[in-house]
Amino acid sequence: MSHLNELLRDRTRPLLMGIVNVTGDSFSEGVRSTPATAVDRALALLDDGADLLDIGGESTRPGAAVIPADEEAQRVVPVVRELRKLRPSAILSVDTRKAEVARAVLDYGVELINDVSMLRFSPEMADVVAAAGAALIVAHSRGTPQTMKNPEFHDYGDDPVAAVVAELAGAKEQALRAGVSEDNIFVDPDFGFAKTPEQDWEILKRIDELHQLGAVVAGMSRKSFLGSFLEQPDPLQRLGGTIAAALYLANREVEILRVHDVGQLRDALSVWDKLR
Repeated sequence: MSHLNELLRDRTRPLLMGIVNVTGDSFSEGVRSTPATAVDRALALLDDGADLLDIGGESTRPGAAVIPADEEAQRVVPVVRELRKLRPSAILSVDTRKAEVARAVLDYGVELINDVSMLRFSPEMADVVAAAGAALIVAHSRGTPQTMKNPEFHDYGDDPVAAVVAELAGAKEQALRAGVSEDNIFVDPDFGFAKTPEQDWEILKRIDELHQLGAVVAGMSRKSFLGSFLEQPDPLQRLGGTIAAALYLANREVEILRVHDVGQLRDALSVWDKLR
């Protein structure tokens, strides 16, 4: 059993996945996400109580451009390599759509690959993950960062939750056929990716319906649907909304929360756990 699966088995609250952007143009951190500071930011998240880290070298915010795989790997691999030296027991995930990047980081013992393209960008991604015996997060999306705001990608019929579950189920089946083990597949509804704020809220409220597919990862931290409701355009000022959503998700037994503000979320969940 992997260290991650042991944590999931023994947890009394959702695990906290700290976000380490290595892009220089993150939607929530901007230039503060520069590669030069990534290792220090990652270590700080671990010190704040992150159970695992998710390291990403390509921005997938709306309108972001695709970068070459070799450039993405040059951003991410040095961070992974240094963290392996400094914190050898840390559980590391890499957020990438590209099988070439996944292959490079898996050589350094990365435990998870977080594919926000739902296996559409690199069809061989599941094969690469399976060959390494690693875990895979299948995150729901439609279109690309350049097109996901287009109205045609927001048509989910009468039930957006059922549509998201069905599309994730198809991607999960693809991963299983490639040889990724059932207990190594996680699903993420990917709030904000080809979804309106109203659809995001509906998915959030009914998040437990995703558990029919297995363990759930939820990345709602600082997202625009929270900002829209709170009339807060600055992502850095959405902590209160993020904590409220996190406590709701904890009550729905979501396994992993992908967040920026690890220390504050850890404290909120610790109090929630104590009060139970």
